[in-house]
Amino acid sequence: MALTYERKKQRQNNIVYTVITAVLICAVFFTMVVSFFIKAEEDAYEMLHIQTKQIKDDLTLQLKSDRENLITLANFASKLYADGKGYDRMFDSFKPIGLFARIGILNPDCTFITKDGTYDLSGQISFEEQALLGEHITGRTFSYSIPNQQVVRSSVPIRVNGETVGIMYGIIKIDTINKKYSDMAKELDAQLFVYDKATGKFIIDTINESPDELLSLKNREYNDGYSYEALASGENGYSSFKSIRTGEDLYIHYSLIEDFDWGIMLARYETQVFEETHKISSNLLVIFAIIILVIAIYLELILRTEKNRAKLNSESSYIRHLLLEINQQHENIKTALRRIKEFSSARSAFFADTDGEDYYYIKPSLKDNRLVGDERKYFIGELFRYAATVHTDDLSTGFMQIVTNNHLSKTNPELYHFLLNQGIKDVSFAIISDKNNHVSILGTINPKKSSAIRKLIGDVAVCFSIAIYNKKHLNRTELAATTDSLTGALNRVAYKKDILVFDEEKPEMFSCIYIDVNELHIRNNKYGHAAGDEMLIYIANSLKEVFFGQYIYRMGGDEFLVFAKKISHEDVNQSIDAFIEQLKPRGYNVAIGMSYRNRNTNCEEMVREAEVRMYEAKAQYYQNKEQTSIAEDTDKSYSQTKTGIREIDTLISVLKEHYNGIYRVSLDTDNAHRILMPAYLGYKENEENFSRLLKKYINDTVHSDFHRAVMSFLNYDAIKRQISEGKIPSITYKKVNGETVILSVYNLTDNTDDVKDTLWVFAKE
Repeated sequence: MALTYERKKQRQNNIVYTVITAVLICAVFFTMVVSFFIKAEEDAYEMLHIQTKQIKDDLTLQLKSDRENLITLANFASKLYADGKGYDRMFDSFKPIGLFARIGILNPDCTFITKDGTYDLSGQISFEEQALLGEHITGRTFSYSIPNQQVVRSSVPIRVNGETVGIMYGIIKIDTINKKYSDMAKELDAQLFVYDKATGKFIIDTINESPDELLSLKNREYNDGYSYEALASGENGYSSFKSIRTGEDLYIHYSLIEDFDWGIMLARYETQVFEETHKISSNLLVIFAIIILVIAIYLELILRTEKNRAKLNSESSYIRHLLLEINQQHENIKTALRRIKEFSSARSAFFADTDGEDYYYIKPSLKDNRLVGDERKYFIGELFRYAATVHTDDLSTGFMQIVTNNHLSKTNPELYHFLLNQGIKDVSFAIISDKNNHVSILGTINPKKSSAIRKLIGDVAVCFSIAIYNKKHLNRTELAATTDSLTGALNRVAYKKDILVFDEEKPEMFSCIYIDVNELHIRNNKYGHAAGDEMLIYIANSLKEVFFGQYIYRMGGDEFLVFAKKISHEDVNQSIDAFIEQLKPRGYNVAIGMSYRNRNTNCEEMVREAEVRMYEAKAQYYQNKEQTSIAEDTDKSYSQTKTGIREIDTLISVLKEHYNGIYRVSLDTDNAHRILMPAYLGYKENEENFSRLLKKYINDTVHSDFHRAVMSFLNYDAIKRQISEGKIPSITYKKVNGETVILSVYNLTDNTDDVKDTLWVFAKE
């Protein structure tokens, strides 16, 4: 009982002693802080005085130098005037000097001459009043020649034989003088104000983007002993008031620039004045806090142990949760490694396995220290060499640590020097191996919490290895599901996924290029399918080369599609030309349609537009081919008969056996009139929906390889456009029975700009 009482009494005494010590420390602390603040305030005023004089002397010297230059120019102008010459020579030779951006001359008739022209200032200014001012510099005022531009004008009379014949002005732009002396004030870590005593307008104001005026300081809350009146009327002294920007005290020294009737003020915020004092106070406060923490160290150790255990369990659970969702969120790998790095306060965290997987996360500020290339290969290789010492018959983990110490320098000097050169002191890592000799490594570089990271890595290493293994095999499956096995291009599965992404991203400078391979079936029939496959592979590889980095899909048997992002319309056209040129040596030919948007548009709309244009190009290709064939027949002395519209009936009766059918079609109403009845196209004398009839004919009779090409003839706008360009829309295709047919469309109206009635001829080849 006595022992318990003594312990309790001792504990109470310790508390009393601690409280007394803390009170004494606080008293000493506050006494020192007060003395520091008083001394800092005195030093601040003295420093402001010195620095104000420094800036004032510099500004005075600059203004005097500029005035001397202006006097020289005025003397030059007076000589030109006396010689009866104009001022052009002087203006042409003038270059900005000192603070002067430009010069101007005010004539007695109130015309203001500058290099850029002459301005009439009658009614705006009095020459006599300006002349009476003599050598003079204004405060902030408006430019005579540039509307709304604020400037400072320095003036010197131009005298000839004692008479003032003009006034030479040197123009100083407000932003020029403000920039120069704002930079000087910034170097001094202070705010600078220069103002015209006559008007009170600020010429230099380092706080406001648009210079304010001295009167704006009138309503400030001045500290005891200071006032606005003393500041505005005094020639030299100190002032202090509350800043309306920050609410803290602003310490000021002010003075006059005597020769130019300007005032100058240099100011610092309270936080700037007492910055060092605050640092010292903070240090004292830290010391005080350390003493208080020492008192509670025992309780803190117990609480920290429990806290660390809970944090480890929480972090381990969170990382395993990330790894479970790794297939849906690929960024989870990076996030998990970041959490491991942050938990251990390491330089970086990494994962690698014998299948070539390699991930790492490094502290952003140390990214220049990351291992890359051969250095990283060597580092990972050494870790796997160490991992080889761990062997089990089943999935297991082992923990290893490589420390840059004397032992490592003797056993592996090459690795020792490598780690030393890379600033690596500690590599703590887990090794996960299985019976198939698949080895994974999960670790950290330079962890500051080695024991904590050992526990965390031990908890998540196996889960990490399994998640990466599953992701890798899932990626292979996804790649196979979205890639065309013959050409290596993306397939329609990838296309359908990607257009959803593009519609959400809304990329600018976005192109869709639709490509259809011409005469693939002919090549297959003539040389075999291997030749056709070779053709498709070559075309796909050419697209990959020309449109490198873009999205290339094989849409069907002989159709490809390209989505190009962030490429201009001109560059896309150049790429298409390069692609076509690349096919010529092989004798391959394609039909291409392209749509381009500078702003977001629906991807499917772009695809349809490109597809229609592709079919137009394909129709043109077969039309040109037919015309070439006719030209060759003419060269062989075959004769042709041109038939007019009035002779159509006679022509049909004579050549009926050469045609499958002829229709007269109105492109505006879609009505058709049978001229020659094709047995497979329909039996009505008049057809009110020709496009429906043609679509059914294509589906039932045309070979599937030609469906899309013939379908392009359902686009009446494209038919009209080709006819208006002087072309005859035509296409050669095969029917399901192997018969070859040539479809041609002729204009039956005299006006090619307004095509309405057409003749559709289905001829046997």
